[in-house]
Amino acid sequence: MGAEDLGATSRPYRTREVLEVKEKKTKKLTKKQWLTLCAIGSVHFSGAICISLQAPFYPKEAESKGANATEYGLVFGSFEFIAFFSSPILGRYMNFVGAKTMLSLGMILAAISAICFGLLDYIDDHATFITLSFILRMTESLGSTAALVSAFSITAAVFPKSVATTFATLEAFYGLGYIVGPTLGGLLFSLGGYVLPFAV
Repeated sequence: MGAEDLGATSRPYRTREVLEVKEKKTKKLTKKQWLTLCAIGSVHFSGAICISLQAPFYPKEAESKGANATEYGLVFGSFEFIAFFSSPILGRYMNFVGAKTMLSLGMILAAISAICFGLLDYIDDHATFITLSFILRMTESLGSTAALVSAFSITAAVFPKSVATTFATLEAFYGLGYIVGPTLGGLLFSLGGYVLPFAV
């Protein structure tokens, strides 16, 4: 076998090695992807905190206003109820509004609702307290759902070749928020009362 034959035989292997090197390089995240991952991860993290923050102290506060377990249980459940029905609607109109705009508006709505939820401590009337609890919990859910739905859309666009891995990472952020939320809420409540967890 001559030198030319050896060169021809080795070319496919060299080509394969070059392709493997290129694939390894493309697997590395760009600066834009890292920034997007951190930003979207914080959205998932804060969204989970919004859901779980008041779990340690809201039942006691609701009972002090005359509410029973069924009533404040429904207040908690209303968050996921709104998320269940609003997610497909928000996804349908996302192209019209824009993913980034929906993300921003959703975070603003969730933040305002959470702050207002902290002001319920100043309401003594039972019916008013429960009614506003439902309204604010639902608007908070709507804002949080809008932010999460748009975050998933942005993630799919920025990470087209690693959607599954990126979604799994974001779910880890979401789970971490569920862990931190009740712990942080209980700590802040013990330090500054009902208003402090929502003010922070």
